[in-house]
Amino acid sequence: MNDNEVRDITPTSSLDDIDRKELLWEKREEEVLYKWCEDCQNLSLKHDVAGKRNKLKFGMTAFPAIIIPIILGGVSQIVPCHSLLYSLGIMLSAVFSGINAFFNFGRLNQLHLEFSNRFSELSNDITCELSKPKAHRIACDVYYERIKQQYNSLTAQSPTL
Repeated sequence: MNDNEVRDITPTSSLDDIDRKELLWEKREEEVLYKWCEDCQNLSLKHDVAGKRNKLKFGMTAFPAIIIPIILGGVSQIVPCHSLLYSLGIMLSAVFSGINAFFNFGRLNQLHLEFSNRFSELSNDITCELSKPKAHRIACDVYYERIKQQYNSLTAQSPTL
């Protein structure tokens, strides 16, 4: 190397490969991570709302399916088992049970709340890492790739909103 050439002194991320240069923490990378963090917070909130909505739907279908047969059993002395009212009550209970079994609101509730928590954890992870001074952060290219994979995995696996 002669005196006129400028030597690149960008730190390497691996001591055994001096040709590989580490991606430095710059504003561009931080902005992308902040955007993903905001997306994760929004998705977490949406999944939380969807989970609560499915919990309400579960209660609205499961409760009548349980209560109607109990009430009909209690009034069987007053309403004969072969009456139209008794048959309609049993059919109504079956409809509620069928709706609950078909749509599986309990499972959807659990899935949405799980993904709400997972998106929230990813958002917190990004916020925590970006709050550190740049000198104490994980290597940018490694962290960036890890967060991208987690974000893509969560968005691909999450239930439909």
